[in-house]
Amino acid sequence: MLRKFTSALPQKAIALMIGTSLLALAGAAAAQDTAPAADAPAAEDPNVIIVTANKRREPVQKVAQTVNVVSAAQLQNLQIRSFQEVATAVGGVSLTRTSGGEQSISMRGIKMPNNGGTGGATNTVEVYQNEVPISTTDAFNALFDIGQIEVLRGPQGTLRGRPSPSGAMTIVTQRGSFSGYNGFIQGSVTDHNGQNLQAAFGGPINDKLAFRVAGLYDASDDNEVKSLGNGKKSHHETTGLRGSLTWKPLDNLDINLMHQYISEDRDFYRSVRGTAPCAGGPIPVSSAGCGHSYTLADRVSLNTGPSPVTYEGHLTTLSVRYDLGDYQINYVGGYNDSTFANGLDFDFAGIGQANQIPTWLLGTNTAKVTTNEVRFESTNGAFYNFTYGVFASSTKNTGDFAFFPFFTSAPSASNVNDYGVFTNQRFNLSEKDKLSLGIRYSHFEVDRLGAGPNTTYQAITGNASYQHEFTRDIMAYVSYGTSFRPGSGGANTVQQPVPRSNGNFDSEHSQSTEIGFKSQWLDRRLTANLSLFDQKYDGYIASMFNVACTGVPNPNGMSYATNDGTAAGPICFGTMFANGNAVSKGVEAELRYLITPNWSAGLLYTNTDAHFVDALLPCNDYDGDGVPSVTGTPMVQRNSYISHCVSSQVLGQLPATSISANTNVDFKLWGLNAYARANAIYRDKAYFPQTANYMPGYTQVNAYVGIKGADDNWELSFWAKNLFDEVVQDTDGGPWSIYGVQSGLSIGTVTNRRELGVTLRKDF
Repeated sequence: MLRKFTSALPQKAIALMIGTSLLALAGAAAAQDTAPAADAPAAEDPNVIIVTANKRREPVQKVAQTVNVVSAAQLQNLQIRSFQEVATAVGGVSLTRTSGGEQSISMRGIKMPNNGGTGGATNTVEVYQNEVPISTTDAFNALFDIGQIEVLRGPQGTLRGRPSPSGAMTIVTQRGSFSGYNGFIQGSVTDHNGQNLQAAFGGPINDKLAFRVAGLYDASDDNEVKSLGNGKKSHHETTGLRGSLTWKPLDNLDINLMHQYISEDRDFYRSVRGTAPCAGGPIPVSSAGCGHSYTLADRVSLNTGPSPVTYEGHLTTLSVRYDLGDYQINYVGGYNDSTFANGLDFDFAGIGQANQIPTWLLGTNTAKVTTNEVRFESTNGAFYNFTYGVFASSTKNTGDFAFFPFFTSAPSASNVNDYGVFTNQRFNLSEKDKLSLGIRYSHFEVDRLGAGPNTTYQAITGNASYQHEFTRDIMAYVSYGTSFRPGSGGANTVQQPVPRSNGNFDSEHSQSTEIGFKSQWLDRRLTANLSLFDQKYDGYIASMFNVACTGVPNPNGMSYATNDGTAAGPICFGTMFANGNAVSKGVEAELRYLITPNWSAGLLYTNTDAHFVDALLPCNDYDGDGVPSVTGTPMVQRNSYISHCVSSQVLGQLPATSISANTNVDFKLWGLNAYARANAIYRDKAYFPQTANYMPGYTQVNAYVGIKGADDNWELSFWAKNLFDEVVQDTDGGPWSIYGVQSGLSIGTVTNRRELGVTLRKDF
């Protein structure tokens, strides 16, 4: 049975860490152990964290927006092996994988659509690697030899490569050092059949050229779901290689080149809940689990077909900085060539191809993305500094969707060109007051290559911020920002014969206000930050998956959710899109401190209220009363291809409250350096509007103990993720039907069970 958030042990564990963090207000404080990007000198004060949120190096406490940092040391300390696990270190960030080909990144209550849009430009949160935009699929595949990850909250409408309403995540890879040779080799094994091997090495070739190479092998059983229908189980195997060159031909010229190759093979299955059907009525063949009852925590799938996912990607980034004294010219360019193939078996009830057609979808997509950005900026003006820049991106997508067993193919292709012109003006009004103003013009061109209308989207976004420093370490700010996401350009398709319009959407605009307070106390050992935000969306892009549809609307009453409108016809479900007004507002707080020189702790709290405002949206309304309902036979409202409901519900399957906490104690053991660490993440219950269901709240605690050599050049770590084995439902696919008749089963996923691991690392 699923266990809800009632375990006393996890509650006590997180209460202990929260209480420990709050002691910072009365005791000594600490800084986060943060490693800046490898090509930059360390800050003079070890308690100062340097970020590049505004495309320039500056202390995070001087940035007029909420920025959270996950350093290379934290990634190692918390044994973070995947991009998805970064969410365990940063509260209020949702990184989810609901199937082999569906990943999403969400912040401030705004759920990113899994599909659709102009070549990936509809993300609510954009991801950048070495300042080059990459897709969510690229980001989720591998994480190794990273220097720093920055989480930027709030609209990114000016300086970033693309506007995004909720925020951005930037990933900086390690680079070669001119000061000497260094590297590491690290191996981990876990009881989830996990194997992770990483290695890196780099240093100077001469006084003008440095290099770094890194490699990764990673494999595990993922969510550990096993299919009784085909005997397969969830599993992935990833390999990665990366090489970097840093060239300084002149004292004022830096050139950094990186190339990365990632290959991944994955099977991914979702659990079933309920009693599997047997032969009878509309089901001439019994389910693979006939008569057996399952919970999601049993981690059982009944799929008779496979669900393979393959990814192969090449990413090249190039950055050039030319220092002209009081001015700089910066160039950032990238080329990303990736191929992604996703096989998805829809036979969730395990009844075989004889009963339901089509049962399997194979989708392949190849993306070739070229980006270029040039900035000219001043750096040393006492009163005034500026940035002027241009950005251009070209995305060429080719894809093919094949349905089996009766083979039908739906090839697609599109070109998306994205242009931006932007400026940022910064004024030092006094020694304590700063004003920043920015504006950006964005232009999107979507060419469907003869398969549909070409579309152009244009928008002007901007930001303004004012900050006042009360002291060297206490600052308050107010910021205003706007953002924009283009429409789909008619590029999306839905299940035939439903009109294409139900899978497409118009542009979205938003405006946000944020008020923040940042402070450091007790010689900068205590950090205490607080922000309040309020963001309003005009035409928020809503993605509603697994919505019942019909190919034959009934003008006189409800229609069966089938292609031909008959009770026994092929089922009709799909992902539908729409625009609706919405609001997101909330509070974010961060504490970091050092209780003693050897004992540190931290806390990050977020609370968000994100909901629609009387928005008319696609929904599942099986009883036709205008209120979401998934009880009974799937039906569609009168005279409609899909049902619509007026909604003021939450925007997606995201918790209102999220808390992450951590603590670290260093001590001596047998003459060696030793440590004990713990971190916890609490997520409040979350409402899922597609199925009108609540996901329970839960807490997961991770614990780590280890020893290091006297000079810290080797480390042996034993660790447990989800120490108290809190297993609860975290995604919901809703009830599954066969020819319009409920199968008795629902699909979804649960959190991973406890994972025990050991890691051995050698630095050199």
